[in-house]
Order: sequence, then structure tokens, then C-alpha cells
Amino acid sequence: MSRVVLDSAACERLLAAGGQLELKNGKGEVVARFKRVGIPPAPRRGYVIEGDWPTDEEIDRRLPEGPWVSAAEVEARLRKLREEHG
Repeated sequence: MSRVVLDSAACERLLAAGGQLELKNGKGEVVARFKRVGIPPAPRRGYVIEGDWPTDEEIDRRLPEGPWVSAAEVEARLRKLREEHG
């Protein structure tokens, strides 16, 4: 899981935004859209996250859960499965 840490000014702006929020990059393209209820279709290059955010404690609790494998290991396993089940 990746984490993004926001400074206090960014946190205040996000919290003040209310129930619906779009995050855009410097080109004005939507990179993420957040809404608690009635989520519209996700933009092609973005993500829609629904529900409550996990607390820091919940994230820390889940991090040690495993097993963890690298992306290369996952890709190798998928290639092997494709070959076996062609």
C-alpha cells in the first residue's frame, strides 16, 4: 500500500471541500475523485474511493499481514498460470 502524507494546509483544504472532491494534476487533469455516496463513473486515469478512510492504527495493523511478494513475483506467477491454462 502506498501512503501520501499531506501538509496541514492541504489537509485543511481537503476537509473543507465537503462530500465531493476532485484532485487534479498541474495540467488540470483529474487524477482522483472522492465522494461518500452516489459515486459517478471513475475517470479513465483516476480512482474513486468510497467509504470511510482507514485510521492510522488500522493501516499499521494491516501492514504486517502477509505474505508480501514483489511485483516481479506476481507477474511471474501470472505468466505461469497463463501457460498452464492457456
